[in-house]
Amino acid sequence: MIMVLLLAACGSPAPPPTASITLPATNAQFQAGDEVRIEGRVTGSTVKQVDVFINNEKYATVDQPSRPNEFEVSVTWIAPAEIAGTSVIQLKGINDRGESVIASDAIFITIQAPQPTPTPTAEPTLIPTVAPRVTETPEASAGTAITDTAAATPTDVGATTPTTPTVLLSPRPENDYVNVRALPDLTSQQLGQVNKGQSVPVRGRNPDGTWYQINFPAGPDGAGWVFAAVASITGVTTTLPVVTPSVANTPVATVPTNPSGLRPPFVKLKAGQDFANVRTGPDTAYQKVGELTATGVNAAAVKGKSANGQWWQIEFAGAPGGVAWIYSQLVDLTGDAAAVPVAATPPLPTAAVAATPTATPIPVGPQPTPTSPIPASAVLPYSQNVRFSPRDDIGDVPLGYQGQPKTATLEWQINGATKAELEITTQQGPGIFENCPPGNLASITPNDAVGKRMPMQLPSGTFQFTIPDKGYYLFKIYVVKSDGTTTDIPRNVIVDCFKTQ
Repeated sequence: MIMVLLLAACGSPAPPPTASITLPATNAQFQAGDEVRIEGRVTGSTVKQVDVFINNEKYATVDQPSRPNEFEVSVTWIAPAEIAGTSVIQLKGINDRGESVIASDAIFITIQAPQPTPTPTAEPTLIPTVAPRVTETPEASAGTAITDTAAATPTDVGATTPTTPTVLLSPRPENDYVNVRALPDLTSQQLGQVNKGQSVPVRGRNPDGTWYQINFPAGPDGAGWVFAAVASITGVTTTLPVVTPSVANTPVATVPTNPSGLRPPFVKLKAGQDFANVRTGPDTAYQKVGELTATGVNAAAVKGKSANGQWWQIEFAGAPGGVAWIYSQLVDLTGDAAAVPVAATPPLPTAAVAATPTATPIPVGPQPTPTSPIPASAVLPYSQNVRFSPRDDIGDVPLGYQGQPKTATLEWQINGATKAELEITTQQGPGIFENCPPGNLASITPNDAVGKRMPMQLPSGTFQFTIPDKGYYLFKIYVVKSDGTTTDIPRNVIVDCFKTQ
């Protein structure tokens, strides 16, 4: 009874503040000039206003609560052409001192650059062509008519094909190339590419206008398909005929056997990841040969792995030998990782040294070190969340003691940073860990961060490790913030020890 009266007198603690964005959806795409609706909700007794941030700049403020301790956000932003690419949206709850007390998860959206204004072209006069034959095949999806486009051409009735195509396709200015596929599907067989500077005639489009059919000699019936979102079009597309995809002359292998169109083992770009670089070897020092992208090819068959298990060797058209490498923390693996063999690592590329006619070497200046792309999260205000699972005791990580496991996973989410590195060292346990002797660094697996700094994927990632030997270990994360300042995050890891107080 006394306890009940005390609780009634003191009152229950206020619920923690919350912040969330309901619109737009993460990874949504907009054209420059579109209205982007931003909606969300922020709650908390200490929240006095809500600021809407776009690309780390305050765009709008909501200072009137819709209900006590609750703010409903609904504002409109016109997507400008000059920031085409990835944009970041975030809500922040501000207290009466102007301090941020809660922030929503960041929402990443893509702004597409405006399409060039097409120049009207006079339509050629053609004699009507013979109607194409329509057939149904078992490989076609239910209710889809399959058109044999080779059945009729203008020459069948004596018409003359115009010498100047009315519609041309080329890669968007920001793309070095676009993939050409056998069918209008991102998992369909890749036939080749259209490179920057090239333009090809467009034959037609699929029913919803998301793919264009182009002239492509290597494809079935001399045609291929290009995803509309990555292509730039010159000409009037409204006159293009609607083409139903034909699988009659398409290799059976192009019909997906699962959602990724691949048999395990294979990797697929992680959800929320815009792209991942593909390189000639398992390190960022190797040459980039392409990408897996959220809007293009997002999966690949796995052929092998690096000795440290941090990179996958994948099938990749256009790479030397048809294989390349991708960093494992950017993709998800389907299949048995243990069954994937360790692949031979190619030698690192070396800079060529020029020579004079007398064979005297000409000194070559230092070569720049390749760096990973800066993530979009770097434009956010600095924040970090670092924890260990399955056990994390307010900054101190106990392993082994009283039957605890000796394998754990370091998990991190770091925004507003361009670089982060992890280093593991040891010493006699300080302070409340004085009963812990220095740990045995040689017992740690993997040893990627033991006594040296290991690059960490931004903005988030995981690192699983095992420490079998008793002792004190210091995990320290070194961070370079997007404003150029630095900080470090130390975490105490104790194995088979206990605190003295």
